[in-house]
Amino acid sequence: MERLKKGYALCWILTSLLTTNVVCSQSFQSKFTVETLNNAPVKLIPFPQKVEWGKAVRTISSFRVEADSILPKSIQSELESICNDTGILIDGKAKDVIHFHKDPSLPDEGYDLTVTEKAIHITAATEKGQFYALQTLRQLISHVDGDILLKQCAISDWPAFSIRGYMLDVGRNFQSIQSLKEQLDVMARYKLNTFQWHLTDRPAWRVESKVHPELNDPKNHRPSRDPGMFYTYAEIRDLIEYAAERQIQVIPEIDMPGHSDAFTTATGHKMESREGIKILERILEEFFNEVPKSYCPILHIGSDEVEIEDPKGFMDHMVNFVRDHEREVMVWNPGLEADNDVIRQTWKPDYVDQKGYREVDSWNNYINNGDPFIHIPKLFFKPIGNGSKNKILGGIICLWPDVNLNAEGEAITTNPLYPSLLTYAWTTWTSDVQKASKEYLTMVPPKGTVENEYFDAFEKFLMHHKEAYFKDKPFPYVAQANTVWELTGPMETAQKSKVKKLASGNTVYIRDRFKQGGQFPEAQPGETYVAKTYVHSSKEQEVDAWISFETPYRANRVYSGIPQRGKWDANGGTVLLNGQPLPSPEWKNPGWKPSKTEGWGTSQDQETPWEKEELYWTREPTKVHLKKGWNEVEIKVPGTNSYQNWMFTFAIGQQGIEFSTKPVTE
Repeated sequence: MERLKKGYALCWILTSLLTTNVVCSQSFQSKFTVETLNNAPVKLIPFPQKVEWGKAVRTISSFRVEADSILPKSIQSELESICNDTGILIDGKAKDVIHFHKDPSLPDEGYDLTVTEKAIHITAATEKGQFYALQTLRQLISHVDGDILLKQCAISDWPAFSIRGYMLDVGRNFQSIQSLKEQLDVMARYKLNTFQWHLTDRPAWRVESKVHPELNDPKNHRPSRDPGMFYTYAEIRDLIEYAAERQIQVIPEIDMPGHSDAFTTATGHKMESREGIKILERILEEFFNEVPKSYCPILHIGSDEVEIEDPKGFMDHMVNFVRDHEREVMVWNPGLEADNDVIRQTWKPDYVDQKGYREVDSWNNYINNGDPFIHIPKLFFKPIGNGSKNKILGGIICLWPDVNLNAEGEAITTNPLYPSLLTYAWTTWTSDVQKASKEYLTMVPPKGTVENEYFDAFEKFLMHHKEAYFKDKPFPYVAQANTVWELTGPMETAQKSKVKKLASGNTVYIRDRFKQGGQFPEAQPGETYVAKTYVHSSKEQEVDAWISFETPYRANRVYSGIPQRGKWDANGGTVLLNGQPLPSPEWKNPGWKPSKTEGWGTSQDQETPWEKEELYWTREPTKVHLKKGWNEVEIKVPGTNSYQNWMFTFAIGQQGIEFSTKPVTE
C-alpha cells in the first residue's frame, strides 16, 4: 500500500504540471499550517488559537473541584454533564483536581486551559470563558481499553468573532421546543453562541398573541404548514433560558413588512398600512412585556424582499419603536433602508455599502442551498465578512426549509445541518482562512495544492467528530479531498475544443445553477462532459456508494426531477463501472418532474414534501461491487438547460479505498 501511495502521489505531481486549473498557493492564507493540524493528537473543533501539546496522556477516574469563587450554576451543570458522559466522578477526596481561576485581563469569551500530570487548570474572566474551556476539556477526554484518558496540553483560546450563529426558519415549517433544544445542545458543544429564531413568515405566525389571538388561529395559517402551531410566551422564555445556560443568545425575528401573508390574512390589514402599524405596535408591546430586555436585547425585524410606498417612514417608525423599548435592531441586507446604527445581516454581497455599520455575514451560507459535499469547502474557504469594510460582528449560518415537510425532523435529514454547523463553528471561532480563491464556492481545491492539503487536514477533524459524537444523528459527509477525477469536454462538438482538467471531490460541478463557477463555467446546454477515475480496492468487495447527478436545492422545488426507470439522470447522464452500466436505483416515482424548470417553484410543488429518493443522502446507498485492484469509473454528464445544477456525485465512505486518475502499479 505504501508503494501505491507513492505512485499515486507521483502521478498527481506529473499530471498537475500539465493542467491549468491548479490554484497558486499565493492566493491562500491561513492562520494555521497543514503540519499544525495534521500533528494535533486531539482533533478539537474549533481548533484553539494557541496550543502546546504535552507528550503524555494521563488516566483519570475522578477529580475534586476547587475555585477562586462560587461557580455559576451553568458551569456546575456542565461539569456534571461531562462526568455523566465520560464516567469521571466528582469526589471531594480525589487526588486529581480541576481548579477554576479568575483573570479579568482575558477576553470576554476567552480561556486558558492547562492539563498537567496532577491537575486541570481553567482560567477565564467570565462564565462564558469557563463554559468554553469545559467544551474543550470534554473533547480532550477519550476512552481506551476501559481507561479514561486525558491529553496533557496548554491552551490559550478566544473567538475571532463575537457573533457565531445559526438561524432556523420555523415560520414555514414548525419545530417543537424539544427539537430546538437538541440543536442548541450541538451549538453549545462547538462554541456557537447565537440562535436566530425566524418566528414569522408567509405561512404562519408562530408567536403567541393575546392582544390579537387571530394571529394564532389555524384558519389564518396555510393549511399545509402546521396550522395553529405556535410558541407560547412561557415556551419562548423557557427556550431563551435554556439557551442562556449554554451561553447562547437568542435573537427572535418578527419579519416586517414583508413575508407577512399570515398577518394580513388574520388582521385584514397590510403591515405597512396605518392600521397595520398600530397592530404591530400592540403586538410588539406585548412581546416586550412578556420577554424582558435581559432575555432579548436584540430584535430582528426582517425588512427584505418587499416594496412599499413609504419605506423610510415605515422603517424609521418601527426602528424607533423597538429602540424606545431599549432593544437593538437588526435587519436583512439588502432590505428596506435603515440608519447606520441598525445591525445589518448581509445575504447578498453586491448590496454591502461601506458605511461603517455593524454587519453580520450570512452570504452564500444557506444550508438548504448546499450540496453536502460542496457546501463544506464553501463554508471553510470563505472568510467571514466577505471583504466588507464595515464592522464585522461575525456570521450566522442559515437554514430555510422552504418546501413543505412531512415531519419536523426532515428539516435536518434533508439538509447537511451538522457537518455545516461544525464547519461554521470552526471558521467563526478561528477565522483561520484569511484569503482563498472564490473558485472554492463551487469546488473542492485540486489535488496538489496547499489548499487541498489544508482541507484534507480539516476533514480528519470532521470525520473524527462524526464517528465520536454523531453516530445517532444524520451527518451526510465522508472525506473527499483525495477523491480525484479527470474531466474531459465538451464531447462531440465542433464549436469548442475539447479540454481536459483534473478535479477533486465527491461532488463535481460542471457549472452550478447560479453561475458562480464550477469546473467549466462557460459550459452550454447541449454539451456533455465525461469524468473518469480509478478506484482501488485491496480485495473483492461490495461497498456503499452515494451516486447522483443533480442535487436539488431544498429552498426551491425546481430541478430536473426523478429519472425514468432504469436511468441514473433525468438529463441523460450515465455511470459505467469497469466498462459496464451500473444499475440505477428502483425509483418509486420514475419520471416525476416539478412544474417549472427555472425560477421559483410553483405553489403546488412547494407544498409537495421531498421524497427520500430525490436526495442521494436520504435514499439507500447504491451497492457497488469492486474487484480486487483497480476499478474504472466513467460518468457522462450532459447539460440540457441553463438553470440545471450541472453536476454529479460519486462518494464511497468505506475505509481503505483509494482514488487515482491513472491506475498505479503496486
